[in-house]
Amino acid sequence: MSRTAPPPAPLASPTPPTPPTPSAPRTRAALLTITALLAALLIPLSAQSAPAAPTPAAAPLAATADTLGALYTPTATTFRIWSPDSSNVKVTVAGGTYSLGPTTLSGYSNVYQVVVSGDLRGQTYQFSVGGTAVRDPYARMVKPGTTQGVVIDSAAIMPTGGSWAPRPARVNREDAVVYELSVRDFTIDASSGVDAAKRGKFLGLVQSGTTHNGVKTGIDHLKELGVNTVQLMPSFDFGTPVPNWGYDPVNYNVPEEQYSQYTQPEDRVREFKDMVNEFHKHGIRVVMDVVYNHTHTTSVFNGITGKYYTPTDLSGTGNSIDDGNPMVSRMIQDSLEHWVRDYNIDGFRFDLMGIHHYRNVATWVTYLNAAYSDRGLLLYGEPWSAAADPQEAQKVRYGTVPALAPGHVGVFNGVYRDAIRGGTDTNVMAYMGGSGNAGAIAFGMRGSPTDLKSTAPIADLWNPAFAYDPEQTVNYVSIHDNLNLYDKITYSGAGGGATGRAGRIDRFAVGMVLTSQGVPVIAEGDEFLRSKVVNGDYTTAKNSYKASDRVNALHWGDKVTNAGVFRYYRDAIALRKTTPALRLTDWDAVRNQMTTRTDGSVVIGHLSANPSAPTTYDTVVVANPTASTYKVTLPSGTWTKVLDTNGAVTAADNDCASLAVTVFRRS
Repeated sequence: MSRTAPPPAPLASPTPPTPPTPSAPRTRAALLTITALLAALLIPLSAQSAPAAPTPAAAPLAATADTLGALYTPTATTFRIWSPDSSNVKVTVAGGTYSLGPTTLSGYSNVYQVVVSGDLRGQTYQFSVGGTAVRDPYARMVKPGTTQGVVIDSAAIMPTGGSWAPRPARVNREDAVVYELSVRDFTIDASSGVDAAKRGKFLGLVQSGTTHNGVKTGIDHLKELGVNTVQLMPSFDFGTPVPNWGYDPVNYNVPEEQYSQYTQPEDRVREFKDMVNEFHKHGIRVVMDVVYNHTHTTSVFNGITGKYYTPTDLSGTGNSIDDGNPMVSRMIQDSLEHWVRDYNIDGFRFDLMGIHHYRNVATWVTYLNAAYSDRGLLLYGEPWSAAADPQEAQKVRYGTVPALAPGHVGVFNGVYRDAIRGGTDTNVMAYMGGSGNAGAIAFGMRGSPTDLKSTAPIADLWNPAFAYDPEQTVNYVSIHDNLNLYDKITYSGAGGGATGRAGRIDRFAVGMVLTSQGVPVIAEGDEFLRSKVVNGDYTTAKNSYKASDRVNALHWGDKVTNAGVFRYYRDAIALRKTTPALRLTDWDAVRNQMTTRTDGSVVIGHLSANPSAPTTYDTVVVANPTASTYKVTLPSGTWTKVLDTNGAVTAADNDCASLAVTVFRRS
């Protein structure tokens, strides 16, 4: 989480409470039953209108989609908005002002509606409630810098060429290897090789054939690295000029115009779809980072009703969204569906998911997974908030994650992150620096499974044994917030660059992430030792949400300088993708087909990919944080060392180097 506070300044992501070391089984509450929402049915009533001069005629109610906003057809547009506090609701469009009347819509309450005849495609419109101009929370396009929406049929606009490319195949969610990036930071520097007009733009992400000093950049770099999923940092309409990461939402359903090359509404929609389509053509799925937990300021929705916001701020920005209100919850679900249905998005990362009620999250995802059952959506978020919550037991926490297993929802594993790297912004390293809790590493390597095979919530909300399914633990050591991996390492005193101790620690840390059960996430640039420290300024690097491009932009010369580190990341990803034992897919498989043990501070994992021969291990993973080579005792049979501190290797010895993850496979 990085966000803009009600002006002036954002806050860095809160460090979640440090849970206890994994413990014995605990008592659990009753099993949560997750029930999907049915698609709402439209129950049309007569629209009321009292137009001001000039006076275009209001049309009879037309058959439209069963949601809110501006619903376009070539002959009429239906305008709908939720207004629980005022019946004085109007819309101004095409030179006329119309009063909206109450309507009944299944799944919604306090909705006002009017149908305006004529082809309004491309027309701006302005809602007002109680005489105050307000934005349309459901707007599919807007006039930048205003509260005006634009009438558009975003679903009807197709990618260039007129069709969607096939979605990249993925059997299990554990097969995902996720790469987080900022639309701007990834290509804004000239070293990206991207055309000047596309740098920092949506289509810059997918320009192929780019290089810098002989190495691949941009999307070709992602393919070479081997990741199969990108996590786009906020790409909807946000309230602060770039450079800014966008954690300050204004219009949830509109692509951010600062990332667009175009000004015309339909061109902007098509551009975003072209980006998604090109990622798909290159074998990469697209996850959106969504910020439904707060808005840029309370002025975003307060003119409509204060019921959008929680009585007590939970976001650290003074404007947390209250999905405990059924209509706010429904708005979030409808927005998620908008991106899946109209833009072909493959999943979502929820910023501060811990602000949301876990039962509501269950409702949203169960609906999406049923309505788009062919997608295999990847869904995960941060299981913490930025403030004490009186309803904490009802929110997304480690303890409520098992109840989200039927909806395939995962969360960031901050416990495992801290066990590997130490505090996010401190100058003390944990296991990756040669010390720390080996038991916590062994447990994280197993995917942090629940003590019991149950999807019931856990009484201890911060129990680190939270994953009913391996797909529910999202493993990482670096993300946009806080010090990135290499800066954390150097801030903690390690030096020597890519070939020295610092580079070795970096490879050790990501090696653990890529050889653990669950879904791994890599932050952009970590694969070539990206640093955000300029002139020794670690303070800015700790919270660089609005820092200059000099700080946040990827500098692709680092890939040339630190080629050995990139090679390691590439090789470790390739090994993960070709080693089924590293991607076990359920609680029973982890329990029966994997064992971990510690030998002093060394952690050894034995894994089998074969449920029919669960103890005939085919893979051994050794994490050695010590200063000496460790000789592992391998099970009987012929074994080959396939990964060491430098990357892919083929060797017959059983040596495990210092500060390294070493992997052996049965020959």
